[in-house]
Amino acid sequence: MKKLSLILFLLTIAVFSKSQIGVGEWRDHLPFTFSELITESSTKIYVASENGIFSYNKQDKNVEKLTKVNLLSDVGISSIKYSEENQVLAVGYSNGNLDLIYNDDTYNLSDIEREMISGSKAINDILFIDEYAYLSCGFGIVVVNIDKQEIKDTYYIGNLGSLVQVNQTVLDGNYLYAATNEGIYVADYTNPNLIDYSNWQRITAIPNYTSVFNTMYAKNGNFLVNLADDSFNDVIYSYKSTEGVWNIFNNEYSTIRKIKSLGSSVLIVSDQNVITYNENFDFQDSIGNNNIEKLDPYDVIVGNNTFYIADHGQGLIIHSSNNTEIVLPNAPYFPNAYSVESDNNRVLVTAGALTPNWNNFFLNGAVFSFENERWESIVNFSAADYVSVKIDPYNSDHFYIGAWGKGVFEYRDDALEENYQSNNSTLQSIIEGENLYRIKGLDFDSDNNLWVTNSEVENPVSVKQSGCRGIDCWYGFNFDEKISNIIIGDIIVTQSNHKWVMLPFGGGLFVFDDNGTLDNENDDLTKKFSIVDENGKVISNNVYAFAEDLDGNIWVGTDQGIVVYYSPENVFESSLFYAQRIVLTIGDVTQYLLNSETITSIAVDGANRKWLGTQSSGVYLVSEDGTEEINHFTEDNSPLLSDKIYDVGINHETGEVFFATDQGLISYRGSATMGSDEFRDVYVYPNPVRENYDGNVTIRGLVSDVNVKITDISGNIVYETTAEGGQATWDGKNFSGQRVSTGVYLVFCSNDDGSKTYITKLLFIK
Repeated sequence: MKKLSLILFLLTIAVFSKSQIGVGEWRDHLPFTFSELITESSTKIYVASENGIFSYNKQDKNVEKLTKVNLLSDVGISSIKYSEENQVLAVGYSNGNLDLIYNDDTYNLSDIEREMISGSKAINDILFIDEYAYLSCGFGIVVVNIDKQEIKDTYYIGNLGSLVQVNQTVLDGNYLYAATNEGIYVADYTNPNLIDYSNWQRITAIPNYTSVFNTMYAKNGNFLVNLADDSFNDVIYSYKSTEGVWNIFNNEYSTIRKIKSLGSSVLIVSDQNVITYNENFDFQDSIGNNNIEKLDPYDVIVGNNTFYIADHGQGLIIHSSNNTEIVLPNAPYFPNAYSVESDNNRVLVTAGALTPNWNNFFLNGAVFSFENERWESIVNFSAADYVSVKIDPYNSDHFYIGAWGKGVFEYRDDALEENYQSNNSTLQSIIEGENLYRIKGLDFDSDNNLWVTNSEVENPVSVKQSGCRGIDCWYGFNFDEKISNIIIGDIIVTQSNHKWVMLPFGGGLFVFDDNGTLDNENDDLTKKFSIVDENGKVISNNVYAFAEDLDGNIWVGTDQGIVVYYSPENVFESSLFYAQRIVLTIGDVTQYLLNSETITSIAVDGANRKWLGTQSSGVYLVSEDGTEEINHFTEDNSPLLSDKIYDVGINHETGEVFFATDQGLISYRGSATMGSDEFRDVYVYPNPVRENYDGNVTIRGLVSDVNVKITDISGNIVYETTAEGGQATWDGKNFSGQRVSTGVYLVFCSNDDGSKTYITKLLFIK
């Protein structure tokens, strides 16, 4: 295990960072560690990973991110290319989507994405010729008129006009060449009827000419083409017009990723190095691990004797004979995000994952820490699938990880302190003697004891006593085998000190009360029950999320939407312990809240509103009682990266809501923070409010749900609201909807009986 601080890799580092976002704003937390594509304009280098792009200014070395939050319309980038002639950055996606980015404006062309085509629609490469962009796609070649921002033609060039995956297109003189999964095709570029497949011919003189060719070079009648072989090393074939025959040029590398023409040089990017040749294919130079540690190049450009390398592990490498720099925006190291936990202004995110049947993905054991606007990555390469995390409520530098495979990991000050398994705890392996400890649920009780769920074993729940070391500090619970040897999900400890356990895959719920005597199971109360309505009818026993709200109610997420237990403390007192469903009335139609959705996560904000993550419909924000839909974020109507939500977590100090999706981590600044019993570090921001600022003014650090009045210096009320938890917002307008005048404004905060008040001020500039 080691803590990945970027300086371990870098000689020089350039970092993009942004201060805390405003209410209603989004920001991504996507890594650019595993960069694969690179292109350049006259002033900037553009580097792309799967879910975003960052630019590096050649003059001032400033780094900026281009993601779905600002300029990109999608995720899953498969190609990028800048055209100096057209002053446009083209971004192709694996689903066929295309962005044309002009400075700070984006035109999205979604025709390919929307087209009914079987197989891949990925845009694998982009070639600019005058005002046209030739897109090498998973089915053929699409020609886009950049001036008109529309598709001009589509070429299906396979046998008899069949679909064939085109990996790259190059122009040499009057001839257009296409490297495809079925060989190299050529056509006369001046022919006005290239839409006719008969005008495309496969070059049959190349050895193994029907094979997959992923990249090629063509200039002045000389060629390099790469046969991509999954079984053996790739083979580069060469052809010189002066010789007239195809020869093996190189077969030393298992993978050739790019062959590129840059000026008078030919660049070959392998899985090990970057090699340069002249136009006669004479060797010039090679950059490998002897030059750059851990080099894993995917793409490259060269300028002024400097190599700019898109590296799969280090972002952008800038290498010259005198210096090597690494440029990497601050972000988590891996793109995966599965569970989110926050406490005391610290956010922790795990990078594991489970299959739909809750088997292992075998992702590196990693947890990412976000604190003081900086990410740090902690990676345990000897473990896999960190799927849950819990911060010690008394010490945010102390936390526990649940791993689906190797037990519980305890960290202190970001260093691994202990790994709990059967030798030092009551945890059990699903196969005795094997290192297979499937841990999912973690929570602390009021005595700061840690409760843990342990799947598919005889003792499915264990507890570690607070402040105690050694195996004697652990207790395992069997519960008369009521929930033994099945998959166990999360656990929460309620305000009444009951422990609720989630039983996915049809198991329903299990609740127990240890009565404060960990070492005595004789006085324990237990109950395993189905989720039923007031008539005893089963609603659903497929439970995937639950949470206790600020009033002590238990909200449960199933594959049939949301149910609520309003008196959960009575769970042991009634034989028919039933849940209630939230009824919504929309016009003349009544329906249950999200009754057709699978709920994957529930988070409660400082205003007791519920953030509901779903399996396939994004995120909902509903009112305190669930009867009002406040927001519904999807990948189509917001920067949300995906509609598949793994987890939702809230930083209650700032109101920032983090969404862990199958495409990575993104966050949204909500309007509610967790209030307190006293005013605490109250501040207003921005302050002053400048004339060019059009966002919300935020007042933080308030007593829960206080009344907030904003007046001018003469005492005239211009705005009034109720805080959402410990935070209130103001759009800078008066009751008439007009932006207020320049001046000093007073903010009066008071609870219902006036026993707790606070006054502050702000300067507003119109």
